[in-house]
Amino acid sequence: MTLPIELSTIFRSKQKSYKMVLILSLIDVYRSTRNQNITLDDVGRRFLAYYQSSVMDGKKVDSPPNGVATSWDEFTLSQTKSLLYTPIKALSSVLDESKEGQSISFKPSIWNMLDGGNMDELQNYALAELDNYNNNLAAHTSIRQSLTQILTTYLSAKNQPFSNHPLGTLLRHTLPANIKKLSFIDEQYKVQGSIGQGNWANTPWLAILDRRITETTQYGEYVVYLFSEDMSSVYLTLAQGVTVPLKERGKKEGYQYLEQKVQEMRDILPLDNLEKDENIHLTTNGLGRDYQVSTVAYLRYDRDNLPDEDQLISDLENMMANYKLYANSITDKPRPSKPKFTYTVAHLYYMQGIMAYLGENLTSAPLDDLISNQSVVLISGDDVKHPKERIQHLGRILLDLSLVQLNNNIYSLTQLGIEYANAFDSDFWKFSSVQVKIIRNILDSYSSNESSDLVSAINIALKIVGNLQEFSLEQFNEKFISELQMQEDWGDVTQTNRSKFMLNWLEDLDFIHRVKDKYIFNNNKENESVDALTVSERVNNIKTYIAQKGFHYPDSLIENLYLSLKTKPFVILAGVSGSGKTKLVKLFAEAIGATTQNKQFAIIPVRPDWNDPSDLLGYKDLSGAYRPGQLAYTLIEASIGENRHKPYFICLDEMNLARVEHYFSDFLSIIETQEWQDNFIMTSPLIQKDSLRLEDQSIYGNLSLPDNVYLIGTVNMDETTHPFSKKVLDRANTIEFNYINLGLLPNELNFSNSISASHVDNSFLRSEYLQLIDVYPDYRELARKTTERLVKINSILEEIHSHVGFRIRDAICFFMIYNARFNLLNEDAAFDLQLLQKILPRVQGSSLSVKRVLLQLMQGALGKSLSVSELMEDASELYMNWNTSDIVETAKHPQTARKIAFMLRRLEEDGFTSYWLS
Repeated sequence: MTLPIELSTIFRSKQKSYKMVLILSLIDVYRSTRNQNITLDDVGRRFLAYYQSSVMDGKKVDSPPNGVATSWDEFTLSQTKSLLYTPIKALSSVLDESKEGQSISFKPSIWNMLDGGNMDELQNYALAELDNYNNNLAAHTSIRQSLTQILTTYLSAKNQPFSNHPLGTLLRHTLPANIKKLSFIDEQYKVQGSIGQGNWANTPWLAILDRRITETTQYGEYVVYLFSEDMSSVYLTLAQGVTVPLKERGKKEGYQYLEQKVQEMRDILPLDNLEKDENIHLTTNGLGRDYQVSTVAYLRYDRDNLPDEDQLISDLENMMANYKLYANSITDKPRPSKPKFTYTVAHLYYMQGIMAYLGENLTSAPLDDLISNQSVVLISGDDVKHPKERIQHLGRILLDLSLVQLNNNIYSLTQLGIEYANAFDSDFWKFSSVQVKIIRNILDSYSSNESSDLVSAINIALKIVGNLQEFSLEQFNEKFISELQMQEDWGDVTQTNRSKFMLNWLEDLDFIHRVKDKYIFNNNKENESVDALTVSERVNNIKTYIAQKGFHYPDSLIENLYLSLKTKPFVILAGVSGSGKTKLVKLFAEAIGATTQNKQFAIIPVRPDWNDPSDLLGYKDLSGAYRPGQLAYTLIEASIGENRHKPYFICLDEMNLARVEHYFSDFLSIIETQEWQDNFIMTSPLIQKDSLRLEDQSIYGNLSLPDNVYLIGTVNMDETTHPFSKKVLDRANTIEFNYINLGLLPNELNFSNSISASHVDNSFLRSEYLQLIDVYPDYRELARKTTERLVKINSILEEIHSHVGFRIRDAICFFMIYNARFNLLNEDAAFDLQLLQKILPRVQGSSLSVKRVLLQLMQGALGKSLSVSELMEDASELYMNWNTSDIVETAKHPQTARKIAFMLRRLEEDGFTSYWLS
């Protein structure tokens, strides 16, 4: 027997157990009285008895309504009858209530269905739903309990180990799982929480994200519980992700964008019973402003006055209703139509004739002139029967690419078109490399808000071939036609021809190449060998690869080099001549697929007579033509769109043979202008476009330092080279390896598994943080701890005016954070390297103050107190026995301590000391 649909769905929606208990009470009373008109008193007694007996039996059931009674034992019949009005109303489709409100009954149509069998089935249905509800309730940790636990224990938990902490389980798993059980949270929502990544966050959170809008808290809109730093309160907010908007737009424009979005959402949403101001206070630092400008509405709950569970759920349901209303308003908008690809041009280079003609005829020509010269303008010459239509068809392509403009049937070159026309090779029916670069730059810089169907269609095709990698015409055709939604508009033959034309165009632009019947995406070779190794595994592979080549470097050197490059793309390798500095750079690059053969690695020997940037970047000759330097070629190659995912290495060999501040000044300045633009890190131009003649602008104009170029200088540490200024040292990690073990021979190294070079994506090395605020909230604690250590060191360095600024503080924090993220070195070892590389190079001189500073730094490096006053007279005990094992093993920062010992020795024996003299 099957329960009628009128009854089989009455418990589908439920927030309490009241409906099930009400139905069970009605059935019990009816079976004991056989009266279909049941008094509310009788139902109320059965209803209340269920909860009171369940509590006595130790079962988990719903608590009585807050504010009415603290327990079911205190609940009265009168209160129960008032409570019953809610489930009775919810079941009005099957229940009737008397006008006086003193009796209740099933509707007559329902009584007709409730023969003996159906009543038993309804009772079993109610019992099963009730048991299931109570079982979930028993396993459920309430929102109130969870919030209370976090608010009362989080501060003390931060002093405990981060890994596998119960609060992490609560916020990441238990609470999200329980929130997902709420009736108004369906499968379209993602629920996630965080207490930090690797370190305790100062402001933990739990977010509910509509997958149609976003699946990350870095951008988009979502509902989120935000805990204040001091754990005095928690805010339920409708908020926006700030990370991506601030990275892409910068802080000022990012704030304006967030504030504008807040106002737009406040204008369209009811936001009843919610606060709509900026009085949200989570932290005592600059991050507070991020939350204020990005929050649309909120409710504040104080730790000592949290609402009851029902109120918390009601508030969340109200917030989610507003969120759902907003999501529907933006996802229900009609989507923009797909671009049309209606071109019947087999090859893109067919437009070359028009561009060459315009370039030779003072940049403009009427349509009639082009028609009259069809033998020159069209690749098929005089054979075209309808030259006007053909030229206009090609002109549409040029208009869509912004290479020409059309007014009164006169075609004229745009500024971009002039650059293009000046870049022809001898055969103008083929693209020159510069012309390919110009068109590809057009594709890269195209915004989806612009109205070029052609560029949009090409980019769609590029995305398809990038995903397919190796494919047939049929495979591409299926996806391309589907993506453009042109199945109904074109017949099969036309569809195939359009796809074939598009593939020809991509081949013309060097995006793909063909092998027989197969098309291959030109990035395929590199991408095939990219694997899913973790950073730690990749670094170990690099170490093994280098060792296989017969070279051995000190422990942790490769980890250090990786972290230094990740922190900032400028590193100095210092050491005695012949220690393998240049070879290290070459092997490190080679291990991740960068070689001289593929132009991803270049060695530039520095000459002693270099005194300005022209030796690297190039110069303008007497005729005004630009003559590029060695470095410019690599920067151009690395800037090409399809190369942006590849790392490029430039080794400046014997960098300090000339004064770095002179020939490298432009780079030292622009490296500090890094900012996020369209998911790339960009700098100010090294070469201003307007300073070049027209024919040089398209290639070298506005050339900058792309985020996939890494500069590594090698220096010999002796008296024959120039010292570095603080301007240089501030911007680089100086890695020294002077301690050579000559006894280690290549044949003593054994390898169980051979490691080959692998092409690695630039994301492996590219910086992810540009400002210290970028590491919040996940690594704020580590940044604070590191900064506190630097503050103490700075107080020592101030005596000799060698203290560091914010640039070095940020760089050291980034180094420490990357190290913690990727679990490469222990914290003390990482900080030891930063003391050695960022602090000690600044110390030099001959005064007693320098000696006092070195001794004070030595105390920190050894991790113990020293008699500084006595050692000021004679510090030989610190350096004479330095290599004894007990000193090395017990030092907190052994590498720093060893360097200080050498510096002290030079000071006492020679009367002068410097990091560079050892």
